[in-house]
Amino acid sequence: MDYECTISVLLENHPNILTRITSLLARRGFAVDSLAIGTTELDTMSRLTLVVFGNNLIVAQITKQLYKLLPIMKVQDLTNVPSINREIILIKILCPTEQRSKILEIITFFRAKVVDFGEMSLILEITGNSEKIIAIEQLIQRFKIIECIRSGRIAIGRESIVTTKLFRDDISLNRRRIISNYRDTTLRRSYILEVDKEKEKKKKRKRRRRATILK
Repeated sequence: MDYECTISVLLENHPNILTRITSLLARRGFAVDSLAIGTTELDTMSRLTLVVFGNNLIVAQITKQLYKLLPIMKVQDLTNVPSINREIILIKILCPTEQRSKILEIITFFRAKVVDFGEMSLILEITGNSEKIIAIEQLIQRFKIIECIRSGRIAIGRESIVTTKLFRDDISLNRRRIISNYRDTTLRRSYILEVDKEKEKKKKRKRRRRATILK
């Protein structure tokens, strides 16, 4: 089953490199959904984020083919690793007075920005992941969309403590401690209940003996 795969490509700033990459993908018949390229922390390097429909085999083939191009320095598959991805969309919609309150309600909910406000129209800027972009597009469809443009996806690997092995091990250790404490607490409660039951039985036996003696 095919799904969206996100590939990050680090490459040198060579003339016609983007044309060579797109030609390579077209010749091989890869289904490209979006492509975004921009500068990096190094003046001589650029980073390209590629979104294709495929699977692990398709990603492996693309990686192998891209490494054949000399300016390509690094190819990284971000599909199944912790990463942050963002897209931006600009939407110009017709905004008559009677519909402004409904539109502004959607804008507030999705934390969108109004970057231009005309007499009968406004332009929205929404930044987020693909799910957020698709959701707001579906809601805005009921209004008159004059113009719409959407950027390609950009992505970067996450390096926070949330994804480190140390943190995962710490979570696992805490879980074991919680389970152990829960078991100990449960055993102590069971023991206390058993002791209380025995005490209650002894009291009942004493009452019966006293009742027998009095008779």
